[in-house]
Amino acid sequence: MKTKLNLLLIFLLGITVSGFASTAASADLEYKEQTIDDKFAKVEKLEQYLAAHPEATLETVKKTNPELLKGFDLIETTETNFSPTKEMPIVGGFWWGCCLGIVGLGLVYFITDNDKDQVRQALWGCIIATILWSVGGLWNPFGWF
Repeated sequence: MKTKLNLLLIFLLGITVSGFASTAASADLEYKEQTIDDKFAKVEKLEQYLAAHPEATLETVKKTNPELLKGFDLIETTETNFSPTKEMPIVGGFWWGCCLGIVGLGLVYFITDNDKDQVRQALWGCIIATILWSVGGLWNPFGWF
């Protein structure tokens, strides 16, 4: 009897929670179709103008047709978080080239977007590692090959 009562309570609680969840979800997903159509109409006007005037820049549009930009929040800077790094992660370029050789040199080249100083360090690391491995191969005190 007690387990049936517990199951009934769990079932009722589940229905209540799902009712709250569906109410919250429907409130978040409500939209006004007219508002969206108005916004897209503004975008279409601006798009048509830019298609007709491919040489137009933001400044020329501001001067000649400022009404096309009304209602838009424009960000005029082009700074992004995706700019290439100029430093190699964890260790410097020298150690990437020294430990990974040509692969490390390539990684430094692509990760730093051809930062000449870092690539030069990686190249020196690659050269020094190659020399050390070559000398180690010539001098073999134990006779292992």
